[in-house]
Amino acid sequence: MEITIPKSELSKLLHITLAIAEKKSSMPILGNLLLSAEGKSFKVTASDLEVTAIASGPATVKKPGSITVGARVFGDLVRELPEGDVTVRAADRDRVEVVASSSKLKIVGFGAEKYPVPPGLSLKTKCKLPATTLTEMINKTLYAVSLDEGRYNMNGVCLEIAKEGKATALRMVATDGHRLGLITRPLEGVEFTGLARKGEKKADGATDHVIVPRKGLAEVRKALETAGDVPVGVDVSEGFMVVEGPAWKLVVRLLDSEFPNYEQVLPKSDGTRITVLSSQLAQALKRVSLVVSDKNKGVRFDFFKDLVKISSSSPEVGEALEELEVQYKGKDFSVGFNARYIIDVLAAVSESQPFVMELNGETGPGKFYTESDESCIGIVMPLRLD
Repeated sequence: MEITIPKSELSKLLHITLAIAEKKSSMPILGNLLLSAEGKSFKVTASDLEVTAIASGPATVKKPGSITVGARVFGDLVRELPEGDVTVRAADRDRVEVVASSSKLKIVGFGAEKYPVPPGLSLKTKCKLPATTLTEMINKTLYAVSLDEGRYNMNGVCLEIAKEGKATALRMVATDGHRLGLITRPLEGVEFTGLARKGEKKADGATDHVIVPRKGLAEVRKALETAGDVPVGVDVSEGFMVVEGPAWKLVVRLLDSEFPNYEQVLPKSDGTRITVLSSQLAQALKRVSLVVSDKNKGVRFDFFKDLVKISSSSPEVGEALEELEVQYKGKDFSVGFNARYIIDVLAAVSESQPFVMELNGETGPGKFYTESDESCIGIVMPLRLD
């Protein structure tokens, strides 16, 4: 194998694949990237057998073939190369030679025949979704996924097809038991092989929801960054989610579990409504949470007419108090929240705009969303106030 490719193009391929290569595995070969050249294309494959990515780009192929190379070493090497064309060739004794300008390096490789065939690669995509919409939905739910491996069914994002009147919509939900992120987007023609519309009769082998693991969605998001504002192919089939862009394909093994009944924690009625500018609230919470030493990052909200006082204190660090103007006309009341959870919701909004807090007393869940979009919400359970 011998190819020449611009460093910028090679870096794009590694951006999609590099992080997937398994660093610690009972199969050391999974710590490698599979490099393949054929026709006028250079292809990089990475897999940990749970997530697989293939990215390809145009290259001058002088000699077709394939070889594997250590992902970390190859990635570090390419990162430090000068700009311009890079030549990658398989040398004697399974060595990989990399040449760029006056730089010439050889690193250890392994034969491509030792690389396992990743599962799910033969699956095709059934429908097209806007890359920007899919990216938005991932961004506005991934923050709420549980990192506790003991809560296996919460280690991913629930994906389902819901009804919005007579139309269909795609919904993503994530929760860690203390908070929840939910977004629904109407999409015409959404149809997945193994996913039935919620509440409708299921076809053979279909389910009304699937759970896409956190790592897999994070890698899908990374690939979507390179797609721009174009449709990408998506499907759910045979225990995998498949996402296919213009020059890449990702296959993610789904979690084999049942997602919690998230609808039980959604407020059944409107709560006390307070409106505040999202950027001002985010900045205030970041400052106030600096003096909180415990992992819950508990802060106190005291609401008055058109005013909220946000405070925190800890014996080890000190005290903090912020006052913000809000739109609120009701009675005075107080409630406590984990500041980090609300900051995460605000970060997902990512714009300075009117932000609504619907609160249900000291013990009921708080509902958070932007004034312009109630189809994307965050739910946060309150903390007990001392």
